[in-house]
Amino acid sequence: MSGCQVTVVGAGIVGACIGLSLQKAGHDVVLVDRDEPGSGCSFGNSGAILSLSASTQLPGPRLLAQIPKMLLDRDAPLVVRWRHLPGLTRWFLAFLMECRQVRQEETARAMATLLADTTGAYDRLLDGSPADALIRRNGALGLSRTEAWFEGDRWRRDFNVSLGNRMQELNREKLHRLEPSITSSVARAAYYPDAYSTLDPVGLTRQIADDMVAGGGRLVRAEVTDVRIENGRPAALLTNQGEMKVDRLVVAAGAYSHRVAARMGIRVLLNTERGYHVDIDDLPNGLSRVLLHGEHALAINPRENGLRMAGNVEFSSLEAAPDYRRAQILWRKGREVLRETATGDMPEMNFWMGRRPTLPDYRPVIDRAPGLENCWFAFGHQHLGMSLAARTGEVVLDLLEGRDPGFDLRPFRADRF
Repeated sequence: MSGCQVTVVGAGIVGACIGLSLQKAGHDVVLVDRDEPGSGCSFGNSGAILSLSASTQLPGPRLLAQIPKMLLDRDAPLVVRWRHLPGLTRWFLAFLMECRQVRQEETARAMATLLADTTGAYDRLLDGSPADALIRRNGALGLSRTEAWFEGDRWRRDFNVSLGNRMQELNREKLHRLEPSITSSVARAAYYPDAYSTLDPVGLTRQIADDMVAGGGRLVRAEVTDVRIENGRPAALLTNQGEMKVDRLVVAAGAYSHRVAARMGIRVLLNTERGYHVDIDDLPNGLSRVLLHGEHALAINPRENGLRMAGNVEFSSLEAAPDYRRAQILWRKGREVLRETATGDMPEMNFWMGRRPTLPDYRPVIDRAPGLENCWFAFGHQHLGMSLAARTGEVVLDLLEGRDPGFDLRPFRADRF
């Protein structure tokens, strides 16, 4: 297909990767967002770029058994703001159905087809870019505070291995040799050698957007307020900066994507799953790779000038104010993991809250917009936006150019709920 004009709504890591993938293939790309690239979840995520180790998703029997206790524990890694529950009821009912074992296995198999080449997609996208210097290629560690938790998580690890994931189980001695900064609060770990991570999630996102612009693409700061449909296809975006005509449209607007879809008459069961982070600057540490702590539902990422602790699951409305007590909980639980943070006074910290776009089965939407021509959806990546962004960019390019992406996209349909 010869180069065509493509408008991508959303300049987070997913939208930026889609834009650069399309631009490098010769298309005329316009990236539209009301904020600077990477200002949403891409600003504050953990920085992990996972592969097949992330195939098995959160909804499942183990989580279902833990939910009653979590809902009564204000410090639990998953909380619901009860006054917002009426607006979440339909989403939660669908979520509970996804907690069946058979559904968790179906989702894992589907996600494995998408996660199989996440790191290779970044290698291809960032070849020759300054952004490549922001990528670590030294794996990730999944931590367990107790032997009981480690054994309780064995089914998930083994199922991911059956899907092709590479993993090495570590006792405390082997873990200490790999990461001397980790304290004895961690009993066991799993090493995932194929994972990447980034030193600077927002810096990576913005460099990718800059690469797109340097290659001839355009970046437009505007808020989309409506979409005009003519003859079964999007014809123009109505924005606070005026009308923008479109030829081909990709919606990758993260937590706001369902609102854009609704302007086109399409309902998507997307919810906001809020996460928090704590940044501690000017903290020397010996950590060399990203850590994923399953019991505490947090990640610890060594940054160029300190540490980031990110995680938590909070269900609320899209506009609800942040509850930064959730970020303080991350610090209280995460500090025990590293020698540099386990003792001493509380350092100066910066708190942040972001809105993860999540569907009840924790699969993204990657699909042609139902009932429309020349319009595609790419959103709902929940905790895996950074992991799946480059891979999603390649899949969207295949769809736009009429190629088979090489795996079944039906599990990622927009109208599956």
